[in-house]
Amino acid sequence: MKTAEPKAAIHVNGRPMAARVIEAVRRAGACRVIAVVGHRADDVQIAIGDGVEYVTQERQLGTGHAVGCATAALNGFVGPVVVAYADIPLLRQCDVTRLIARHLETGAAATLLTAHFDQPGTLGRIIRGPHGGVEGIVEARDATEEQLQIREINVGVYCFAAPLFFDVLAQVDNKNAQQQYYLTDVIAILVGRGERVEAVAMEFSHAGLGVDTIEDLARAETISTVHDGSHVQ
Repeated sequence: MKTAEPKAAIHVNGRPMAARVIEAVRRAGACRVIAVVGHRADDVQIAIGDGVEYVTQERQLGTGHAVGCATAALNGFVGPVVVAYADIPLLRQCDVTRLIARHLETGAAATLLTAHFDQPGTLGRIIRGPHGGVEGIVEARDATEEQLQIREINVGVYCFAAPLFFDVLAQVDNKNAQQQYYLTDVIAILVGRGERVEAVAMEFSHAGLGVDTIEDLARAETISTVHDGSHVQ
């Protein structure tokens, strides 16, 4: 990002990215919020503030590993667990609400938010079967040329059924190009076990914009300014 701040603490339209995501999730009904912090954890905690529980990821070994760090904090919990990446500053409460509603209505093991972009770039692609069902998510670094042509992407917001989710998360390995534990691998494992996986497309794809570069940040700032309050509506 070429900034002095850790990415999760960078402001979009006057508010830290992570705080915006937390607000959208909380407004959608989350009664408990756990923030997994690692790189420059103190700075991120200052940006987010009080009112959430903090879990530390001592070594940054991927998204799956990060969520796994919260396993102990949720020991014994039964019900839906929403997982959201901190760098989706335009996330809207209405999309999270729809995600949870679909998850509960269908009894799925996992439900994920997707969006469509003409140029998905480095975003993970949604792999669907011949009948349209979700079969998995492939990271761009590990995708084939054919898979890179897919325009439906993984936003990075999920609803999982616990405790099944944590059982499957423990099976994720790091046999990939980055040698990291990908949260996205949980989807393929669930499908392989015959579990139901659902997907909900965002009403406006721009709300799923992830911020990885200075250019992404500028675009998010512009969109947020034009669509004032879109992250919580």
